[in-house]
Amino acid sequence: MSEQAEQPWRPTAKDVAAFAGLSRSTVSQILNGHGDRFHAETQQRVAQAAAELNYRPSRAGRALLTGLSEMVIVVVPNATFGRHLQDAVDRIAGVTSIHGKSVVVRYSGDDPAATLTAVLDLRPAVVVDLGVFSSSERRRIAAAGTTIYPELTAESGVEQPSEMVGRLQVSHLLRHGHRRVVIALLADERSDPYGPSRVAGATAECLSRGLPPPDVVSIPLRREGAREALEPLLRESDEPVAVCCYNDDVGLAVLAVAHDLGFAVPEQISVIGVDNSEVGQLVEHPLSTISVDMPSIVASFFAEVPSDNRFDRFVTIVPGATT
Repeated sequence: MSEQAEQPWRPTAKDVAAFAGLSRSTVSQILNGHGDRFHAETQQRVAQAAAELNYRPSRAGRALLTGLSEMVIVVVPNATFGRHLQDAVDRIAGVTSIHGKSVVVRYSGDDPAATLTAVLDLRPAVVVDLGVFSSSERRRIAAAGTTIYPELTAESGVEQPSEMVGRLQVSHLLRHGHRRVVIALLADERSDPYGPSRVAGATAECLSRGLPPPDVVSIPLRREGAREALEPLLRESDEPVAVCCYNDDVGLAVLAVAHDLGFAVPEQISVIGVDNSEVGQLVEHPLSTISVDMPSIVASFFAEVPSDNRFDRFVTIVPGATT
């Protein structure tokens, strides 16, 4: 084994300073992320010395210095997610580990205030909010010195990914002509932080085309329950119907109802989901869907270059046989 591996002591910033032949103050500032104050050669000397000594920063010491822990908390609503959530968390863990931070996933319960208190008590360096906190709650987190992502607010004027999903669903469903638009949300016991913004995006797209606002229905993932919820809307008129679904599972439920009622797909009823799931491509009519690259969205929060806060490159249409 090397001498480094057998090293019985843990090197400190003082040891790095002595090895590099620099002042302790200079080395401490560079190791704590303020290297831009010094020449590149000085920064390189510190980096080489730290590598030679196998130096690792003390997380406890840094927490005492900054008042924040070396923790990234991913706050997840009690919502129904596709498989991409795990991929997103894995991506966050990979990106943040480079900077010496640990990732904790916190699922929100029925009491958002309790979730906020728990997050504030942990004093994380970063919070990734996947749709739990209100604008005022986000301001409280930021006021505590914690960086919160995404940085967007409802007043920012930048289109949110969920709004973009609703708009793209409608535009794709209507690309061959007018249809009556229906939004099929998921009926379950979990909260729905994304449905309202998707409805807003779909409604805005309908209005921009001179169409009435879409009908909104919640559909359970049970064949009979889905039929009870959807059949009245499908029977209202002979006009073709376009259904924007909360996710691909809801899309499959809508296809089952269409099959049971004898509606031709996509001639009489066209359907588009969200998630680009594998199962959605295994049915008789492979499902048209929206792919939301959640891992890349969250990775963009930690990008080394400034983000333009545009998510259109991460939200794309995947055409199938149902539209």
